[in-house]
Amino acid sequence: MNISNVAIAASNGITITASMVCCVAWLYKYRWQYLQPRPLVASAIIIALTALTFGLQLAYPEVLDVLRRDIVGLQAGEWWRLVTPLFVQPHGAFQFFFNMMFLAVFLPMVERLYGARLWLLFFVPGVVGQAVNYAWNPSGGGTSTAIFGVMGSVLMYVVWDRKNTPEQYWVFAILGLCSAVVMCFTRDGHGPGVLTGAVLAALICWLSPEQKLSASRTPG
Repeated sequence: MNISNVAIAASNGITITASMVCCVAWLYKYRWQYLQPRPLVASAIIIALTALTFGLQLAYPEVLDVLRRDIVGLQAGEWWRLVTPLFVQPHGAFQFFFNMMFLAVFLPMVERLYGARLWLLFFVPGVVGQAVNYAWNPSGGGTSTAIFGVMGSVLMYVVWDRKNTPEQYWVFAILGLCSAVVMCFTRDGHGPGVLTGAVLAALICWLSPEQKLSASRTPG
């Protein structure tokens, strides 16, 4: 394993760990009860669509060839290959299992935090990650580029709300975002996804101050 592969593995691991800590240990444990209740429609649709596509991929293997990243197909005008790679899992059940686990953890929280803007936070980073991967890794696919964008929105929320967040959590969030920069230098498509999700989340928090939780509801 060369240095680049070590850097990719380490940066991915740090961002995933930081996102899980911020989401599960902080947001779910202390914030969920204070967030505005919302029907989790977007989360349910994205999870169902991902599961349905994988089922079709297993039943009809040609589905993978039609929907995955394919630079020749994209150049031939198959524009859908910027979006559909988000829903196929070229590495099979192992990739599907982990991606579904991350979807189940992050999507409900992000929909509670940002509402219908989850569609934006899922698809824009996902498409950016796929577009970058056409230059870095022109074949393949997977939901993870979009999931990492959703992770970026979690990390940015914790940084944005740092006055009401214990220091250890927003330090984790900053580490996760810094690791995304490392991913970009190592040509890992997850990095642009994380940073795009973080930038979009920052714009949402800035333009919609109601996204920020009241300091009076910070667990003491």
